[in-house]
Amino acid sequence: MSSSYSFSKIESFEKCKLQYKYRYIDKLPLRIETIEAFMGIIVHEALKEFYELVKNKIIKPEKWLLSKFDELWKKDYKDSIKIVKKEFSAEDYYEKGKKCLMDYYEEYKPFDQTKIVKTEESVFFKLKQNSDEYKFTGIIDRLDWNDKEKVFEIHDYKTSATLMTQEEAGQDFQLPLYQLALLSKWPEAEKTKLIWHFLLFNKQIESSRTKEQLTEIQSLAVDKIKAIEACKEFPPQKSVLCDWCDFQEICPLWRHPKKMEKLDENKYKKDPGVKLVTSYSELEEEKKQLKAKIAEIEQEQEKIAEAAVEFAEREGSWIIDGPDKQLVVTVKEELNAPSRKEDTEKWEGLRNTLIESDRYVEVSTVNSSMLNKMLKSWPQEFIDKIKGFLSKKTIKKVDLKNKR
Repeated sequence: MSSSYSFSKIESFEKCKLQYKYRYIDKLPLRIETIEAFMGIIVHEALKEFYELVKNKIIKPEKWLLSKFDELWKKDYKDSIKIVKKEFSAEDYYEKGKKCLMDYYEEYKPFDQTKIVKTEESVFFKLKQNSDEYKFTGIIDRLDWNDKEKVFEIHDYKTSATLMTQEEAGQDFQLPLYQLALLSKWPEAEKTKLIWHFLLFNKQIESSRTKEQLTEIQSLAVDKIKAIEACKEFPPQKSVLCDWCDFQEICPLWRHPKKMEKLDENKYKKDPGVKLVTSYSELEEEKKQLKAKIAEIEQEQEKIAEAAVEFAEREGSWIIDGPDKQLVVTVKEELNAPSRKEDTEKWEGLRNTLIESDRYVEVSTVNSSMLNKMLKSWPQEFIDKIKGFLSKKTIKKVDLKNKR
């Protein structure tokens, strides 16, 4: 396992454990650069060079900033950069980046709100929890000193197409971790503004953390690191982020689909995997047709059953004779427990009464479906406590899904 951690490492593990393994344990090279990542890098670099001049009291005009962006883009752009969203071109992203900088310049000129301390500042510190220590690294896009309010400001530029909510800003733990790094150098950093610049929206989001919250965040980060180091299995996690992943061609979720993309139609249809899916899909369609027919039959049976009950009650005969079969009609009352959805008040009243009378365990049950659902939310300490009662069972199944 890695001896040093960063926010991006932790984030990678939580989004897809297999991607984490490929990147940080197996150390496979990154081969794909996406246009979104490229645009973000160029915007960051242009702002870095601009603020390095601001730091020295040199305020360049907007034209200079846009020219710098253009220069960096042309110098580093490659045809191999991946554009996932085919409805957009590289030129579209170039214009987006320029618009980000134009809006930003207009919003913050004449750039005298604070004093620039550092740009693209690398931070190194230790996360601590009791006797445990973990090295942590990060990069602060910009660190300012607000001389009017006597506070530090940690600025983070975002070129993502999604806008963070104020609630999400209050739950974020990346910038608070950087604040912990500042505290190791400057005690006054206990009061620090955390500022996100969502450049595509020309919007600034601010937040802050108390000393107690910083302590909690440090513990949370350590817990996440411990989960990484305790991990023995690294399953893939399919999500909308897969299209931006470097490892699709070797990932078990994507290896075959990516291979098939390169085949012509004739070879594609002859592929044994494609044949399996086609056969399975045809049978699934046949099942749907049969299920529809069965549903029709069951509806008709229900109507006949209702008529049979009416006949039995009217004639006072609970067995109805037929050519080679009989219908046995039973009418009785039985108690029925309400579901939580049907009547929450009655459901809770019944449940509490059973618990108070030590009868709840007699009507409760333990099954694998319920257990596996709860294992996702129970604390690891409790899971470890019950592991001795559990056994592993390999479930093998096939699900047919629509191809997106």
